[in-house]
Amino acid sequence: MSEIPAYVDSVLQEWHTIAFTAYDGYERIGRGVVGLSPQDESTQLLYGDRGFFVEQGNTTATKMIDTYDPEWEFLALFDTEDGNTRTIRIRTPEGGQHPKRVWFFEMLRRVTEEPESLPEELPAWFLDALDKLEKAKKTAEPEN
Repeated sequence: MSEIPAYVDSVLQEWHTIAFTAYDGYERIGRGVVGLSPQDESTQLLYGDRGFFVEQGNTTATKMIDTYDPEWEFLALFDTEDGNTRTIRIRTPEGGQHPKRVWFFEMLRRVTEEPESLPEELPAWFLDALDKLEKAKKTAEPEN
C-alpha cells in the first residue's frame, strides 16, 4: 500500500480545515469526497459529490461514500507518489472535534462576526439550534 504523501499528511494535521470542508460539502451538495491537490506551496481542497464518482464508474469510492458517517468521518482522495489515486476514510480521533461540530461552530462564528459569508441556505437543524440558543438567552436574561 502506498505511503501517504507529505502534502496529504500536512492537510490532515490541519484538522479543522479539512473537517469543515468535508462537512460543508456534505451539507451543501450531499455525500462526497474531499480531493486534495498540491498547488505550489499549498494544497487545494475540492469537494466531489457521489454523482461524480458514479459517472466515473469508481465503485470503490462510491461504496465508501455510501457508508461513511459524515458527522464523524470524511473521505479524502489524493494521488500517490506511484501515480495511483487513493481514497481513505478518516474518523475523528478519540476526544477530537468531529466534522459536524467543527462546521457548527464555524457557522455560529459567521453568524455573529461575518454574516455575509453564510451560505444562502442553512440546514434546518442549524436554524433550530440558533432558535434554542435565542430562547436560552431570553430565559437567562434578568428581568428588570
